[in-house]
Amino acid sequence: MHRGTGLLTRHGLAVLAAAAVLTGCGPAEPQDGSPAGASASHAPRAAAATRDSVEADIVAALRKAGIDPAAGGTTPVRGGAKRPDMFDWIGVLKAPEAEPARVAAGAELERLGWRKVSERGGVHRYEKGEWRLLSAAMGAEELPSLQEGTGAPSFTATKLDGDAS
Repeated sequence: MHRGTGLLTRHGLAVLAAAAVLTGCGPAEPQDGSPAGASASHAPRAAAATRDSVEADIVAALRKAGIDPAAGGTTPVRGGAKRPDMFDWIGVLKAPEAEPARVAAGAELERLGWRKVSERGGVHRYEKGEWRLLSAAMGAEELPSLQEGTGAPSFTATKLDGDAS
């Protein structure tokens, strides 16, 4: 299987814990007091996004950033069905290319209707309807299983219940 798939297995809990905090399961107000997160709950909702449209947006953003989506690992299909409330992608690139590619993909996500609501360090949080998306790029310092000189950009989108946000 893809080298990136092992990263999902070994580091999935860390990614899920970060996703829980940044997708709204943690504190509602931004820790830095920035206005980006403060007005997020009062913003009008975008048109309903589906799991397939979210996947299409992420794949399009990866391509626009010069990343082959097939070069990374995605949410597994179990029992012949895609998980309806989540899509993620993680890949391994040369370290100098990982962060610029993630930033370029983020610009494309915004063009596709995703709204950036916060930026904390190297993690960017976007919203589109009931969906929340986290974008990050980690290096060998954060993921010791990566080879030196590589980085792992990741995109994790989760659909929240209609009551959340």
